Amino acid sequence: MNKNKPTLFIALWFVILCLGARCLVWAQAHRHVQKMPYKIRYRERGYWQMPRRVIESIGAGEGMTVADVACGDGYFTLLIAERVGASGQVYAEDIDGDALKVLEERRDEAGVRNVTIIHGQADDPMLPINKIDLALIVNSIHLIRDLKTFLDHIRRSLTPGGRLVIIQWAAEKMDSEAPEWDPENRKLFTLSTSMKRIHEARFEVVDFINFLPVQYIFICEP
Repeated sequence: MNKNKPTLFIALWFVILCLGARCLVWAQAHRHVQKMPYKIRYRERGYWQMPRRVIESIGAGEGMTVADVACGDGYFTLLIAERVGASGQVYAEDIDGDALKVLEERRDEAGVRNVTIIHGQADDPMLPINKIDLALIVNSIHLIRDLKTFLDHIRRSLTPGGRLVIIQWAAEKMDSEAPEWDPENRKLFTLSTSMKRIHEARFEVVDFINFLPVQYIFICEP
C-alpha cells in the first residue's frame, strides 16, 4: 500500500478548494464591479476595457479637443487628457453631480489643467458649439431616453470632420458574469440594436472596431 496516497488526496482537495474560492471571488468582483471604490474598480476594468488601446484606436491625438460624454467619475477622462497633451482640451460631461465631484478631486489631485467639467442635462450634454474634434460615449447609449435629440446636440458641437465614437456593451460577447450584464435586457446590447439606434439618430457608422472582449466600438459621422 502506498502510504503517500492520503497525503496526496488531502493536497488535491486543498488545491480544488483554493481554485473554487478564487473563482467565487472573481465572480463576485465582476458582479459588484460598480460598487467598488474607483481605484479598485478601474484596476479590474482594465482587463476588459483596454483604455489606452481604445484611445489610440479611436484616433485621439495631440492637440485635439475631445468630449468624454457621460464620463461618470472619469475613467477615460484623465487618460484622454494625457493623450491630447497641454495643447489639447477635454470636456468631461455627465448628469451625475456626485460622480463629477469625484472626477474633479481626481483631476485636481493629479494637477491636470486641460479638463473642463460640465454638468449636462438628460437630453443635452451642454457641449460648446463647433469645438469638438472627437466625442466619446462609453456604455451609456442605452441609458439615454431620447438618443436622437441627445446626438443632435453632439452633432452641433462637432467641428467639420469631427467624429462621434460610441462604445457599447455587446450581447453577443457577454456571459452571465460580465460587468453590467442583465440577461433580461439582452436586446438592448445586440449589434443590430446599436446600429439601428445610431442610424435613427442620423449618424453613419464609418468604421467598426471589434477587439474588445465584451464591447463594440462604432466610429460615427453625421
